[in-house]
Amino acid sequence: MGIPYLTKHLIPYADSVFLGGDADDQKQDEAPRVRSVVIDGPSLVYHVYYRLLAWMNPVHDVLDLQPTCNEVSRAVVTCLLELTRRGIEIHKICFDGALPVSKRETRRARIEKSRHRLELSRRRAPTSSNEWREEIVLPPTQLWQGRNLPARWRNLPENPFMVSAVFEDLRTRWNREHILREIECDPSHLPDGDYPWAEIAVMVPGEADVECALVSKLTGSAILTNDSDLIVHDLGPDGAVVFLNTVQLVEDTKDKANARIKAMRLHPNDLALRLGIKNIPRFAYELNENPHLGFSELLRRSKDSQGMTDGSEQYRQFLREYQPGSYGSSAVQDRVYIQNLDPRVSELFWQYELPDVFCEADQPHVYLGILFEDHSRKCAWEFGRFYRALAYSLLNQAYPPARQFTTVCEFVRRGTRIVAEQITLCGSKTLISDLSTVQKRLDLAQSVFGADDPSTFWVMFAVAEIYCDASSQTSFPSAVQLERYLTKGFAGQKTEWTDVHFLAQIHAVLYSLRVLQQLLRLLPDDNLTGSNKLILGKLPPLHNLLPSRQDISRQFSSSSGLANRLVYQLVTTYG
Repeated sequence: MGIPYLTKHLIPYADSVFLGGDADDQKQDEAPRVRSVVIDGPSLVYHVYYRLLAWMNPVHDVLDLQPTCNEVSRAVVTCLLELTRRGIEIHKICFDGALPVSKRETRRARIEKSRHRLELSRRRAPTSSNEWREEIVLPPTQLWQGRNLPARWRNLPENPFMVSAVFEDLRTRWNREHILREIECDPSHLPDGDYPWAEIAVMVPGEADVECALVSKLTGSAILTNDSDLIVHDLGPDGAVVFLNTVQLVEDTKDKANARIKAMRLHPNDLALRLGIKNIPRFAYELNENPHLGFSELLRRSKDSQGMTDGSEQYRQFLREYQPGSYGSSAVQDRVYIQNLDPRVSELFWQYELPDVFCEADQPHVYLGILFEDHSRKCAWEFGRFYRALAYSLLNQAYPPARQFTTVCEFVRRGTRIVAEQITLCGSKTLISDLSTVQKRLDLAQSVFGADDPSTFWVMFAVAEIYCDASSQTSFPSAVQLERYLTKGFAGQKTEWTDVHFLAQIHAVLYSLRVLQQLLRLLPDDNLTGSNKLILGKLPPLHNLLPSRQDISRQFSSSSGLANRLVYQLVTTYG
């Protein structure tokens, strides 16, 4: 998550490098080349997200701009393919599977920052046209080329599901067939294996930083990241950090097809020698303690009284954050279904599995992302809570009584604050009844809407959930408005914040079903009957599960009268 100003102080001492290239290409007067990397997965996802956002057509309104999970996933794959094409070996792509208790305040601060950005976005009046933006698909030349983000878009909250979607897709979606069908690339440049990244995309029981640092130390590879914390880790004699936000495409004036990717690299061991200090952690510690000091004074303090500071408990405590942890047995980590968990579900699992590290004496925490919604209205996460509470309770009951909890804390927006809402966990008898309720709701929805087309069925299931909730009756669109929403993407004459909020409510219900689906799969067979375990077996992957309003409009307009018929069925059955 980074030490403030660390990169700013050290980047002037970074080396210029090229990413990839043939071994015999390098000339003596050129910058060195990076030929192997380990990738900080979330950093790459966020980097790609902002590159996509920067290349959006400025005529579109902010309400329609947020890149979708599918757009981000495709762009990440395009970047990975380009690295492979340039001869770069990718050792691992690491994702956070749980953050330690020490990072809880940092996590909450980041959610609050996203909430504040949403609040600022809400102050803008919608100016959208009646035309949708086209799906954004960028070639590598643009993804690797920096571009300033327009000021009016800088408060747009990030897509809260994109990291989960990219991780899932790297492991289960992007095989050779799908890559060749959806991504423009030369088949000869594809990595080996049917699913090229399934084995190297890993969910770490802890922070991705630690695994990235370990791989870098063992292989001498560079870490692709935007997280300044990686400089502080022990990367060994050859490990280094390459910052994604310094990556630029450099065109050859004589041969434009021979463009190269240039970036800035920090090599912690070499940098410490150049600065005349023992190591970079010493400098980082002084900066962390005194963020207001200038570079020269920080450097002086890093050199002075080293023995006294190095032996202090405060300094040792600072270093513990950057040392490898022995999180979980290899038997637990290697189970396939643990690796296939959504990051938020993974974090909940590890709070039960290793409470001393990830939970301590507190209750388990779940950090639900900031949805792109109307900040002036009740948080959309109010919907779907029944399914999330059921999921948490199922996991809770899978552990012995001594390791069970009575509540789980969900961190969500309430008005202009981020609060910890207590979700009460139920016992085994209630679980049986609630699972039966889920099955009945699914059966009813299938009989009413038909389950042949998942793209429309799950949206209508979520709409029915919202429709049946008494708290939404004053704001739920009329039948005519709903039909227009499903076919046009807005209930009135153009996009309003009410349309954006309605989509957030749909996403909240569908993501809550995903949490339940994943924990049903995770639980031992003796905790559930076979039918219960597969109750949500047909739930689509995230890139299909959470459609944009453009996607919904396209899906419900594909057949004449489809939206009208489904809305009629909704009103007559659930009304």
